[in-house]
Amino acid sequence: MEDSTSTALITHALAEKHRVLMLGGLAVISHGHPRPTFDADIWLDPGLDPCAWASVVLALCRIHPALQAVAIGSWSQISAENLSNVIAEDGVIRIMGADQPLDIFRRPNELNIDEFDDVWQRAMPLADGTRLPDVIDILVTKQDTGRDKDLQDIAFLEAKAEREYLRTLPDADAAQAVWMLERFLTPRVAETALDHPAEAVRSLAARYLNEMADEGNPFARDILIKRNVA
Repeated sequence: MEDSTSTALITHALAEKHRVLMLGGLAVISHGHPRPTFDADIWLDPGLDPCAWASVVLALCRIHPALQAVAIGSWSQISAENLSNVIAEDGVIRIMGADQPLDIFRRPNELNIDEFDDVWQRAMPLADGTRLPDVIDILVTKQDTGRDKDLQDIAFLEAKAEREYLRTLPDADAAQAVWMLERFLTPRVAETALDHPAEAVRSLAARYLNEMADEGNPFARDILIKRNVA
């Protein structure tokens, strides 16, 4: 029987009353990459101000006395009075005392608070009441961390995003295709866009390929030569 202070049940309890997005290793695993993870990461709806956001976490800790909030980095316990200040400054806290650490974000890496609604709308509902962000939104959170495991996650997520784009881009309408190219791009994706029926999409793809080639990308340069694109 699952323990009442399991991270899974705590997350489910939060998701019953608030919007919660899955992040981190569990999100990468849910997207199909089989790799271990030590902790769980979620993005709790940041629409509340820091004090109201902190009160949600404090209520959770009151229901489960074994839980305690600690500051990422110093690993020191956060007092109830100081929780809103810490979350406003750090953007994340760690909950200890369950079966695995739970990092609760108000401001994830490389995503702004005001992006939550858009990420939520793109995300896929899960059985526990949380949502799984799409592969590109998860990819964004993995950028510039300098951690080896994130580099491995990035390689997996980029490959998956590219496969999805190669499958869906040719049939997307012009506006959707432009939006897609502005969110994610590889030389292969740009080459596929060169065959799109909309001239605006083809022009954008050619511009991006030229920019990548100017930055030294050999794959983009080869595509430009092969396709005779100016």
